[in-house]
Amino acid sequence: MRKKAGIVLILTSLLALFSCASSKAASPGAASASYESGESSQRAGGNNDERMVTYSLSLELNVKNTEETKKILIEQVKENNGFIVKETERYITTRIPANNMDNFIKSAKTLGEVESETKTGTDITDQYRDNVIRLENLKKVRDRYLSLLEKANAVNDILSIEKELERVNTQIEILEGRIKYEELSVTYSNITVRFREKAKPGPIGWIFYGLYIGLKWLFVWN
Repeated sequence: MRKKAGIVLILTSLLALFSCASSKAASPGAASASYESGESSQRAGGNNDERMVTYSLSLELNVKNTEETKKILIEQVKENNGFIVKETERYITTRIPANNMDNFIKSAKTLGEVESETKTGTDITDQYRDNVIRLENLKKVRDRYLSLLEKANAVNDILSIEKELERVNTQIEILEGRIKYEELSVTYSNITVRFREKAKPGPIGWIFYGLYIGLKWLFVWN
């Protein structure tokens, strides 16, 4: 009974420790202090002053031929070491290395008349740091559960510890996925290029266009 009560007490203590660690991770001061050392600093590139910014860009073009434009854009994506996320007959969404972002946009603009262009930057530094700290704390909790599991003999104790381990491992996997996505978002900018063919005038349109050219010629002639 004493041994079982001891296991329960340790499990309770670990849960309390994990809750306390999560609260500290939510604190900006604690995040900055932890981030300045060890794995956290290395994950962010080793420079604590460097901000992590994700960029999303949207470009709309009027082009002569959408099919040809799409082929050229795909080639430009490859040349800039990017990859296609989604493509249709009228647009492509791609991930381009942040260092090649401006070069890709500059090349894309040469394919037609720019109708609109937007660029948005989002600073995710604090969010990333908090996730890294939470991950480190979860791994420490997991190690303690593993240590307890090696010492446990009672079936109920083993089942209780394994249940907590499963929960912690699930949270670790979720956080690792978030961190990888955040790193990808900073390394690769999200760019969408939309393209449509320029409107061609119909028969009546050509008549008005001819009148416009004639009037313009007369005006210039005088």
